[in-house]
Amino acid sequence: MVLAVRAALEALLQEELSLRGFEVSPRVEVPPRRELGDLAWAGALALAKSLGKPPRGLAQELAKSLEAKLQQAEGPLGLLEPKVSVEGPGFLNFHLRRGPVVGQALQAGFHETPERPAKIIVEHTNINPNKAAHIGHLRNAVLGDVLARCLRFLGYPVEVQNYIDDTGVQVADVVVGFVFLPEAELLEAVRQVWPSPSSRREVLEEFAKRKRENRLVVEALGEADFDDLCWQLYPQVTRWYEQNPEASARRTEVLHALEGGAPESLSLEEAVAALAAGNQDPQALARLGAAVAETNLRCHLLTMGRLGVAYDVLPHESDILRRGFWQRAFELLQEAGCIRKETDGKNAGCWVMSLADSPEFAGMADADKILVRSNGTVTYTGKDIAYQLWKLGLLRDPDGTCHDFGYVPFARFHQDGPAAPVRYGEGPRVLFRTSADPNQKPENASFGRGQKVYNVIDVRQSYPQKVVKEAVRALGFPESAENSIHFAYEMVALTPKAVHQLEAQTGTSFGLNPEEEKKPFVEMSGRRGLGVKADELLTTLVVEAKKAIRERLPEGESPADLESRARDIAVGALRYQMARQGRNRVLAFDFAEALAFEGDTGPYLQYSAVRAKKIFEKLAQAGLAGSPEEDAAALASTLLPNDLWELAFSCLRTPEVVEKAVASLEFSLLAGHARELAQTFHNLYHRYPVLHAENEQERAVRRAVFRLFLLTITTILEELLGIPVPAEM
Repeated sequence: MVLAVRAALEALLQEELSLRGFEVSPRVEVPPRRELGDLAWAGALALAKSLGKPPRGLAQELAKSLEAKLQQAEGPLGLLEPKVSVEGPGFLNFHLRRGPVVGQALQAGFHETPERPAKIIVEHTNINPNKAAHIGHLRNAVLGDVLARCLRFLGYPVEVQNYIDDTGVQVADVVVGFVFLPEAELLEAVRQVWPSPSSRREVLEEFAKRKRENRLVVEALGEADFDDLCWQLYPQVTRWYEQNPEASARRTEVLHALEGGAPESLSLEEAVAALAAGNQDPQALARLGAAVAETNLRCHLLTMGRLGVAYDVLPHESDILRRGFWQRAFELLQEAGCIRKETDGKNAGCWVMSLADSPEFAGMADADKILVRSNGTVTYTGKDIAYQLWKLGLLRDPDGTCHDFGYVPFARFHQDGPAAPVRYGEGPRVLFRTSADPNQKPENASFGRGQKVYNVIDVRQSYPQKVVKEAVRALGFPESAENSIHFAYEMVALTPKAVHQLEAQTGTSFGLNPEEEKKPFVEMSGRRGLGVKADELLTTLVVEAKKAIRERLPEGESPADLESRARDIAVGALRYQMARQGRNRVLAFDFAEALAFEGDTGPYLQYSAVRAKKIFEKLAQAGLAGSPEEDAAALASTLLPNDLWELAFSCLRTPEVVEKAVASLEFSLLAGHARELAQTFHNLYHRYPVLHAENEQERAVRRAVFRLFLLTITTILEELLGIPVPAEM
C-alpha cells in the first residue's frame, strides 16, 4: 500500500515538474522520523540550482499546486493528507491519512500482489547424494527457500529446482566403500547404524532388502537411517585413499560405470548378487550407485521437508549426460566462435573459452577457461553452462525446439500451511524428476525456460558462476546473462569450542592442529567427518525447546501438544539463525547460540505473534473481538497516536522491505525488520491494553493496530521466513 502511494506521488511530482520544464524521475523517500512526515521529496534542492532561485521557493510553489490536486485525489493519492509542508531549505513532506490507511489495510490486506507473467527459477540445496545433510546445506536451503517465498509474495511465478549430481565423485566414493573398501573398515562404519551384518555380502544384501521393504529412509526425527550410515562410510573411504594412493583407481572405475549407467532391466537385487560374488560388473556398480544416490536424496528431502522446504523438480546429472546437453551446448559455443581447441602450451588438446575481452575478468594472468580437458572429459563448468542454457530456455536444437528432458513423478507430497512440514508419500502436489527419455511428458510437467535464474551456491563458486554468465553473454544473449544471478553466501563453519563439543558427543577426534585452535572458526569437512548433521541439530533443538516449554509451566505439567510445539520452536530457531546473518559473513556455528531462546532469535519473534494472538483470543472470550470492518469504521474519525502509528506504518512498509531484500539478496534486512516490529509491539503491549481499554473507541483503535501487527508478523514469519507460529510458547 505504501509502495502504491509512493509510486502515485512520484508520478504526480513528475507531472508537476514536467510542466515547469524539468524532465526528471523524482524519488520519494521515507524520512527517518515520523514528525518529519511519512513521505518526503528532497529534489527541489538540486533542481533549483539550474533555475538560479532558492530551492525553498520552488518547493513552496510545488506544494501549493500539489495541495490543490490532493484535495480532489482518489485511489492511492486519496490516502494522503492534502496539506503539504515545506521544511528546511526545501524539503516537501507528506503525511498519510492514518486511520483510513490502516482501515484499508485491514480490509483489503496490507499488500496487493501484482501479476507478473515472467517465470523465475530458483535453484538451491543441491546436496551431493552421498551422505547426510549438514548445517552448511541448511544455510543454502533456507536462503533459497526464503528467496522463492519472497518472489512469490511479490507476484512472480517461481519454479524451485534441486540439482542432483548422481554421477559425481562423491557418490562414486560411497560405492567404492560398499564394494572395494577392506571388509573390516566397511563393517566398522556400517555397524554404527546396522549392527547385524558380519560380511560385505551381508551389508550389500541388507541394503537391497531394506530398499525393497522401504526401510532405508526413517520418518522419525532422531533415528538413524541410510544417509547416517553413508556419513560414517564416506570419511573411511577418504582415509583409505590417503593411506593407499593406488586405491583411487577404484574411484575412476566406478565413475566410468556411473556415467555409463545400467539398463532398467537390471534389478538392484541382481546387481547386489553379482557384486557380492566378486563380479564388479560396471552395470552392477551403476545400479548400486543409482540406488545409493536415490536413497540419500530421499533422506535429504525428508530433512528439508521438516523445515518446510519444498521443490518442484529434481534435475539429475545422469539425465544431463544421457540427453546430450553438453554436446548441444558445445555445438552452440563452437558455432558462435566462443571456444577454441588449443594445439600447444599447457592447455594443448583442451577446448577453452577466452575471457580476455570480458571486463569481469580484466587483469587475469590466464584468461582461458578450460571447458573440455585434453582427455575428452567435460569440466564441471562446462556442464553448468549447458544446464544454465536449459534453465533460460536457450539450449535449442537446430530446428529451434527446446532441447529438453523428459519428466517422471518422483514423489507426491502435501504441506498443510506455508510453514508446515512437507510430508512425502501422498498429497495433491507432485515432485518431478528429470528423465533421459524426452517422450516422457506428463501433464503439467513443463520446466525450465525462466526469464531470470537464481543459482544459490556459496561464495567459493563465484568464479565458475561468472564464467557461466559470460558464456551466456558470448552466445549473444546479454539480457539473459544479466538475468543469470549468483546468490552467493559465505560458508557455515564451527567454532573450535563447537568442534570439541562434537568430539565429546561422538567420541571422535577431528585432530585440530594448534593453528586451527586459535582461529575463530574451523571450516567443516565431510572428508574429515567434521560437521554437524542437519537432523542431529534439529533433534537437539527440539529437545532444548521441550525443556524451555516445561520451564514455563507448573512443575510436572506437560502439554498434550508438546512435541509439535517444540518442533515449531526448533524450526523457528534454526531458520531464523540462517536468515538473520548477513550473507557475506561466515556463520560461525556455536551450540550455545543456536539453542538460545531469548534475544535476537526466532523464538522471540514467534512469542510476539503468539502474544498478539492471545489478545484476540481473550477478546473473543469476552465477546469483544470485533472485525476488521468495525475497526476500520472506528479509525475513520480517529487520529492514531504517534507510537501506535509508528507500529502500523512499519507494518505497512513490509512489501518495501521485501523488495529491498530481494534486490540485494540480503534477507537479514527482512529478519531485522521482523525483529524491530516485534520489539515495537512488545513495548506497546502494556502501554495500550485492549481488553481493559477505557472505552470502546479506544479499544477499537488499539485492536486495529494490533490486528495489523498480527497479520504482518504472521505473514513475515510463516509465508516469507518459513517460521511456524505455535499455538503456545
